[in-house]
Amino acid sequence: MTTRPLILLVDDDVTLLQVISSHLHLEGFEAIASQTAAQAMAYLQELPVSLVIVDIFMPDQDGMETIGQIRTHWPNLPIIAMSGGWRTISPDTILETAKALGAQDALAKPFDRQTLVEAVRRRLAAG
Repeated sequence: MTTRPLILLVDDDVTLLQVISSHLHLEGFEAIASQTAAQAMAYLQELPVSLVIVDIFMPDQDGMETIGQIRTHWPNLPIIAMSGGWRTISPDTILETAKALGAQDALAKPFDRQTLVEAVRRRLAAG
């Protein structure tokens, strides 16, 4: 029996979590969703997560700090950052900063299913 990769999704937008989770399930991946960084860290301690997709702007803790925490405890875990930008800061600027902090890939919101799946497959293959 082959185990499907488990992908942890971290975003405060419930609708987006549902959409991304559905896309991943259709492509043969398992996904677990977290609306907070604290819950995401708990999942990482309890579950065999293969990859994390994390939003940069969340109310409890921003994604930059979350990426830093993941890198401290799980230095080899693949991370994909995602962002739609914020006020006067472009998504490209934000996502380049996320990469500098340890995310290996970045998705600018909105993104389509193909872009998502390509990024996930790329990160898991590089694993």
